[in-house]
Amino acid sequence: MFDFSLNEQQDLLVKTVEEFARKEIREKIRDFEEKGVDELRKKVFEIGLSGVEFPEEFGGAGMGMLERALVLKTMAEKGDGGTTYSVFSFLPPLYALYELSDTEKTKEIIKKALQGKERIALAKSGIYQDSVTTRAKIDKNLTTLVVEEENPSIIVFFGEENGKISLYISRKFKRGKKLFRSGVFSSPAYEFNIEEYDKVAENFVGTEKWARFIARVHIILSAICAGIAKCASDYALEYALERVAFGRPIAYHQAISFMLADMDTTSDALEILLLKSAWDFDKSKEYWQDSTTELILESLDIGKKVTSDAVQVLGGHGYIKDHPVEKWMRDFEDIINAFGSPIRFEGNIKNLQTGF
Repeated sequence: MFDFSLNEQQDLLVKTVEEFARKEIREKIRDFEEKGVDELRKKVFEIGLSGVEFPEEFGGAGMGMLERALVLKTMAEKGDGGTTYSVFSFLPPLYALYELSDTEKTKEIIKKALQGKERIALAKSGIYQDSVTTRAKIDKNLTTLVVEEENPSIIVFFGEENGKISLYISRKFKRGKKLFRSGVFSSPAYEFNIEEYDKVAENFVGTEKWARFIARVHIILSAICAGIAKCASDYALEYALERVAFGRPIAYHQAISFMLADMDTTSDALEILLLKSAWDFDKSKEYWQDSTTELILESLDIGKKVTSDAVQVLGGHGYIKDHPVEKWMRDFEDIINAFGSPIRFEGNIKNLQTGF
């Protein structure tokens, strides 16, 4: 039996995030869709949530991915998942630099980014166990890249040169047109034309450091999705207890009650898997790669079902902006597929044993 009781430090961290999310996010989610999250991100930096999992030498708190998962899951659950994703969009590029590059230049970038002195973004690409799919071909006609940041100071991207994938950073680029997206409006997507770039890492695909980078990305995406699932489940239950049909709350009608029970149990199960996978990663358990791969796949299945069911419980109200469930359903799809479809990872699971 697993015991995920929080220690004193973790408990204080969760309570701090809960209070922050309720006060600064929950009632303002539509505003963030329209105006972005720049001011909110500054507040996140001020209360010390930017680098909880990074070593103290980088300006972090020296904790682990378990604590990072707690922060993101709690903020998404008590605040909003799409907003949480936008606020912490700087984490994937920092993970890439931290795990794949070991130069003084990249270390300095990480330090400044965790202090809020650099606006860093990772260009869109498909990130898988054995490959990277990217539009960036390293030649004199570098392909335009898609970035979820309006005014970044640094763009990190994976590029292909002579059939090999390397990691690059750029400080000189031009923003192009804004792109349509169905969810996470708080992170507008733009095309950027890269003008100059530097290679900071190579020959990493298939190595353990590559696997660790992927695992970190999977954990943060899954943490946000777990928060969205729990939030949607709780909101649907609250609505079903208030909405009356045929003389009683719809929560007491069998079809709805079964749906609500399933939403609650599966979202709780995803939270347990999230904490277990993050703990496995921090402790470097021998099956941590399988554990985090299963996590992203379960996040895909459970998140999709719970957010869709939440909309169904609300009926026609689920599709209007008077209620946030339509936003959570849209945001979930964009977040879980942020760096390639998780379905691609199904072929990489071998001897999946996570202790469950």
